Amino acid sequence: MDLSTSQKFTLGYAALVGVGGVMGYLKRRSLMSLGAGGVSSAALYYVYTELPNNPAYASSLGLGVSMMLLGSMGYRYQKTRKIFPAGAVALLSLGMTGGYLHGILRSQH
Repeated sequence: MDLSTSQKFTLGYAALVGVGGVMGYLKRRSLMSLGAGGVSSAALYYVYTELPNNPAYASSLGLGVSMMLLGSMGYRYQKTRKIFPAGAVALLSLGMTGGYLHGILRSQH
């Protein structure tokens, strides 16, 4: 199976978010991190599977997830000024937000 660049980035993003949720749980026993990371990762995995068949829908869903992560982790970075994990996830989410916007615009033409 030949994966598109969008799928590769989405799969990597899903993996990082999922691993981040597990790490938050292991380090601080944060069920919130585990739950948010798991749900976000599952949604991003769904985006990954839908990108080849329905790119506009998948990109829209990916945009929503990445914007929520950008907002929550960006806010957390503003409060703590800690680069890792909040700043890194916010920056990654900003990039993925741009990628999903590009995918939506590209699929409309």
